[in-house]
Amino acid sequence: MRTFICGLLVALAVPAGAQQETTIYLTLDQAPQAVFPGAQIERRDVPSPPQLQAAIKSKIGRLVPSVWEPAYTTFTAKQGAQVIGYAVVVDEIGKHRPFTLIVAATPDFKVKDVAVMVYRETRGGEITQRRFLAQYKGKRGQDPIQLDRDVVGISGATLSVQGANRAVHKALAVLELVYGS
Repeated sequence: MRTFICGLLVALAVPAGAQQETTIYLTLDQAPQAVFPGAQIERRDVPSPPQLQAAIKSKIGRLVPSVWEPAYTTFTAKQGAQVIGYAVVVDEIGKHRPFTLIVAATPDFKVKDVAVMVYRETRGGEITQRRFLAQYKGKRGQDPIQLDRDVVGISGATLSVQGANRAVHKALAVLELVYGS
C-alpha cells in the first residue's frame, strides 16, 4: 500500500505529458569503440574553464551551446603508433533536456562518425538513427551545419536536430582546441 501511495504521489507531481524517457545507447566505455572499432583508445579528461568556453564560442561564431560541461571527456584513437582520430563526448539540449553524443573526427578534424550515447526526451528520438547521423560525416567546424541547408531535418524533431547541430559544432571546436596545433 505504501508503494502504491508513493507512486501515486510521484505521478500527480509530474504534469500530464511531461514524463520524460531516458534511453542509454552507449556507455562511456562503449562509445569510443563504437566510433573507432578495433582502435587503441587513450582517454583524456579536459577541464572546461571560462577561457576554453570563450575559445569555443569564438570558433563556433553565431551558435551558442545550451550546455557548458565542467569538463570534456576526449579520446585519441590509434592503430599502432599512428593517430587515426579523436573523439569527444558532449551534451546539448533537445527540447527540454540534454542528450549526450560522442563525435569522432579524423586527424584533420572532419567528422568521422557521430553516435548518440543517451537520449532523454519523449520526442525527437529519430536523431539517434544512423541514417540521420550519417549526414554529419565529412563536416568541418567551419561548415554551416544548419537545418535545411546541409542537414535534412526530421518532422517533429526540429529542436533535437538543432541541438545535434550545435553539439557537432561544439565537439569539433573542442577537438580542434585540445588536439590542433
